Amino acid sequence: MAFPALSSFVLALLALFLKASLLSAIQIISRIRSRRYLLPEDAGMVGLRPVEAEVELVQRCARVWRNDVENLPLFLALALSHVLLGGDAYSANWLFGSYVLIRYLHTIVYLRGLQPWRAMLYLAGMLVCWMIAVGNFHHIHP
Repeated sequence: MAFPALSSFVLALLALFLKASLLSAIQIISRIRSRRYLLPEDAGMVGLRPVEAEVELVQRCARVWRNDVENLPLFLALALSHVLLGGDAYSANWLFGSYVLIRYLHTIVYLRGLQPWRAMLYLAGMLVCWMIAVGNFHHIHP
């Protein structure tokens, strides 16, 4: 295979997509259970009036989404660079797998409001990204 780390990248991408899907399901279920909808068209669809604020869990899910939008593209770009530079599958398995696990844990502690765990997991994710970046640098400057 020309890109030995490609399957690791695809697995990480699929795992992060699953996490996003689960987060979306949590938001939907929380909205339905609370019967609180921020947007008039959503509230009107079920015969309710819109509210000023959604329940806390829905708000936390939205914050996790924003956090993922800020952080996941950096990881995916670095991981894809690792793949395209011909990085090995072993390091990709460990680095990409570690990052995905960290992001799952980060989501759980974010939803539960647990500090300092959230900050520590964020920093752990950044450390993995830096490890990938340094490895990529060594691939282009041996």
